[in-house]
Amino acid sequence: MAVMAPEHAFRPTYAVPPGETIADLLEEHGMTQTELAKRLGVTLKHVNQVVKGGVSISAELALGLEKVFRVPASFWLNRESLYQADLARQSETHELESHIEWAKRFPVKELRKRGYLPADVSGVELVQALLSFLGVAGPKLWQDPAVAYRKSQRYKSDPFALAAWLRVGELEAGGIDCKPYDADRFIAALQEARQMTRLDPNEWQPRLREVLANAGVAFVVADTFQGARANGATRWLAPNKALIQLSLRYHWEDIFWFSFFHEAAHVALHRKKGIFVDGLALATPGRDAEAKRLEDEADRFAARTLIPEKYEARVRQLPVAEIQTFADELGIAAAIVVGRLQHEGLMHYRESVKYKRRLHFVD
Repeated sequence: MAVMAPEHAFRPTYAVPPGETIADLLEEHGMTQTELAKRLGVTLKHVNQVVKGGVSISAELALGLEKVFRVPASFWLNRESLYQADLARQSETHELESHIEWAKRFPVKELRKRGYLPADVSGVELVQALLSFLGVAGPKLWQDPAVAYRKSQRYKSDPFALAAWLRVGELEAGGIDCKPYDADRFIAALQEARQMTRLDPNEWQPRLREVLANAGVAFVVADTFQGARANGATRWLAPNKALIQLSLRYHWEDIFWFSFFHEAAHVALHRKKGIFVDGLALATPGRDAEAKRLEDEADRFAARTLIPEKYEARVRQLPVAEIQTFADELGIAAAIVVGRLQHEGLMHYRESVKYKRRLHFVD
């Protein structure tokens, strides 16, 4: 479910210091600034600066104004707070004007369509809405995934589209209540997930989310954005809560399930060693070989969880006519067997289509 951006609120483009209210009250009471200074026990210069907005109203001064004008101290402190917020907002607006082009590099149209950004904002308001979506206070605090993740010749994603997709996963995962991570329960959940490959998505998707949440892992399937070439992502959102995020980039169920178990391997085997996005491990200088090792290990885990190692020789010699029988014996979807045959170069795409289902997002 999309997290809607905040409703528009009135945001003045000017800031009115609370001192203007003091000036009005002085006129109303026929009182000079000199007399007010004496009553408050402060200098005339201090009163003059407060009236002009050059000095903030302290809690002590607010209590004094309460006694002089019989206006609650809370009123003065609230006016001062609003004034400072308006000043900060004006300063922020000026700063954010230089980041409008930066904001436009994100998949704004799609984010609006999915309800993550208001439909009618532009300019500085677009930058502000985007920062709220990303959960950062300013553009300089946003981290470009192109910097965060190891570069790969095979996968080249638009960093802005990838960042948007990853953030969608975090927001969706925030709405999933999970028990603290339990390694044994997670492995048991994966065995149950393996059996679910035979089911219709309407059956396995809610069940899979439930069993994973009980093991401490949030499971999110989020449509990717154009240019974000990711099948899946894994990261830890908290010490005892992990996130497995998948897209339907290729739609074929065999690719989806392999991606799922690949990402699951990063949770089970590589806990908190980094963030993994569709084969892009979190970059650490001089550790490309280690990153490749972790990816290869995740591939092996996925392959052997779906089709145990003892069956690999049979797969390579499996006649097409026995695919369904073999899949039934293993308790997995025939599409997974077909996917392995294709990967091994033993089956042509045209032959495989009849065994596979395409997965689709449902509104």
